[in-house]
Amino acid sequence: MRMPNRTIYLPAELDAASRRLGLNLSRLTQAAIEREVASRPEVALDAALEVAEARIAALGITWPAGVVVAGRAEAGER
Repeated sequence: MRMPNRTIYLPAELDAASRRLGLNLSRLTQAAIEREVASRPEVALDAALEVAEARIAALGITWPAGVVVAGRAEAGER
């Protein structure tokens, strides 16, 4: 799994405290974001769709015209 780097900024006293406590800021940040996303499932769905679309584009995957429409018709969807 690709893990993009992001920069976070902390006030000096929080940075010092986190270092003294030996906190893993990456793990803490991930957990905080996961909690926030869990409280807003629509954000999680949008983010997952965005990531999937980016992967599809990066892999150069294209779907033949009409495949989605045909699949929906076969499944009885509009």
